[in-house]
Amino acid sequence: MSRRPLTSESVPENPRRVLLLCPDARVREAAAGTGFDAWSVEGPGDVLQAGGRTVSVDLDDADALHSALVRTARAHGIRHILYLGEAEVLHRAAERALHAVAPERAEPLRRLGDPVLMRRMLNQSRVSVVRAEPAATAQAVRALVEDFPLPVAVKSGPASRTTVIRSLDDLDRWLAEAPAGPHLVEELLTGQRVSVDTLTCEGMHEVTGMTARRHAGAVLLHPAALSEADRAEIRAAVRALLDLAGLQCGPAHTEVVVTENGPRIAAAKARLGAQPIRRLLRASTGRTPEEDVLSALAGSPRRRPAPGRPAALARLPLCRPGGDLAAFLTGIGGMRHVDDVRVVAAGADSPEHVQVIVHGATHQELEDRLAAVRRHWADGPRADAGTGPGRHQPG
Repeated sequence: MSRRPLTSESVPENPRRVLLLCPDARVREAAAGTGFDAWSVEGPGDVLQAGGRTVSVDLDDADALHSALVRTARAHGIRHILYLGEAEVLHRAAERALHAVAPERAEPLRRLGDPVLMRRMLNQSRVSVVRAEPAATAQAVRALVEDFPLPVAVKSGPASRTTVIRSLDDLDRWLAEAPAGPHLVEELLTGQRVSVDTLTCEGMHEVTGMTARRHAGAVLLHPAALSEADRAEIRAAVRALLDLAGLQCGPAHTEVVVTENGPRIAAAKARLGAQPIRRLLRASTGRTPEEDVLSALAGSPRRRPAPGRPAALARLPLCRPGGDLAAFLTGIGGMRHVDDVRVVAAGADSPEHVQVIVHGATHQELEDRLAAVRRHWADGPRADAGTGPGRHQPG
């Protein structure tokens, strides 16, 4: 394996050192708990909270952030550059810095994150074959879409933004505001969607969760209700993808669609799943994904995951702003089968709402308990709404 030559600003790598980008308190504690010697790069407003080996930088200045990450890693012989949040721009900053410091470790991240490269690897290896064509320009997308049976998926730009084109009118609207390329035009996969989380250590890929999307009244369900045959095919396809990408260590999140022809990989990133999936996995398995990632990077012995108890995440409409909201949340948080309830800010695809996670012994019990939560929410304030442990989380 090639090594970056040392310069006057660099020292030999120390495998017990990690550089964290904008870590929260949980990540800092996890790094310390796994024996890492940690540095961090953060925005100016966070430095006073962090203390210790912290570099302050304007996070909106991409070049300054890149310089701070690379300079800090080289100056202290830091092997790992890690961002465990959800801001796409910070994920790209961490990956760009890793390319500068350790390109051989960063290359698998690029292969997984680039939809054109990922699809080429899968199709050429005959793993999860999907009809797809790259397009350098928006006009090339137009020509390809007109040749594909509708609907199709168009993936664009470094963040792999996906737009579903169902008609020529949709295509015209997309062309009017076409995002930056490159683009990939791909057949639209239909079937049950499953999010697969994995953790790789020394090239061995452990599946840590399979989460179904939109099942039995829930937005997310873990573990996904799948046949053993589908589960085995999904594991095999995801592990094959990670092998093709050359991933040796760290997390990955892969979106799979169970089609009538079997599971097909729709997208992948070398990172943890979004926060709702992380919270659901904690409720189901008792494991904290961020801590597991740091343990794997530290080379700690892997824990064999115990089968997770069924857990589901659902959304409740936020239609009661005002003084009673805290009481409603406390009342729901006090229900003994509720693990988490919180208000979630509006996003690109959803208004402000409440997310609630419940657990049960079976998927049917989950459905019954979600129905009970919805009745409680619909009934309005109750005399005993303020009782119970109140496991609600604002924000």
